[in-house]
Amino acid sequence: MEIITLDHQVYQDLVTRINRISDYVFKKAAVPTAEPEIWLTSEELAELLKISTRTLQRMRKERTIPYCMIRSKCLYRFSDVEKCIAQRIVSCNPQTLDEFRESYRTTHESTSR
Repeated sequence: MEIITLDHQVYQDLVTRINRISDYVFKKAAVPTAEPEIWLTSEELAELLKISTRTLQRMRKERTIPYCMIRSKCLYRFSDVEKCIAQRIVSCNPQTLDEFRESYRTTHESTSR
């Protein structure tokens, strides 16, 4: 085994750096995670966008809007829908999206308590 000696100042610098790294790691771990993803059914999304479910089906077929199939049910991420609206792939009043998001938060916050 090899013995390594350090000057007191070098040792203090090393300890200071380790403490800074430790603080950084703990701060990163303490950052709250982002809001949970909102998933919409075809019916909810059609109502939100004011389109028919058939139009939504056509958009899926044309790969205009991303979706997931879970147990033979189509689900859409709200964030993906927002991106499509921002890219003008789908048209929707932004105020409608904000109202939906606020309504969703209110509804799900009261049920999760």
